[in-house]
Amino acid sequence: MVTEGGFAMGSGLGKLEVLLVDDYKSIRDKLEKELRGLGLVVTTAGNGVEALGLLRSKRFDLLFTDIVMPEMDGFELCQEVRTAPGFQDIPIIVTSTHCDTEYVMKALRLGADDYVSKPVDYELLKQVVARVLAPTLPK
Repeated sequence: MVTEGGFAMGSGLGKLEVLLVDDYKSIRDKLEKELRGLGLVVTTAGNGVEALGLLRSKRFDLLFTDIVMPEMDGFELCQEVRTAPGFQDIPIIVTSTHCDTEYVMKALRLGADDYVSKPVDYELLKQVVARVLAPTLPK
């Protein structure tokens, strides 16, 4: 078992719920497989509107979102999550092919906890998840 960020990846993560939001099914499928490989329980959504509906119906420990999506983009989703009662403490990781400073800074200003470029490197994914989830894991 690999230790990352002060906890063993795969142990104790199985109860942690992740909401993964991306409009491309192929990207959702790949990231879902990688997150499940870390021992996380994953639910997927195709856009921000769908994600908000899921957030209202179930408690999630982590939110992954793309930026460019139909109906409601990732920026709007970050803003909604950070201002809606009951969602503010959910860590948000943005994944996007748009990695220029303007996009990254806007996502962080709107409440994202981290920003990862696509295609997402699995080793980086492990590090980011470990860092972002570390405060929520039992010691």
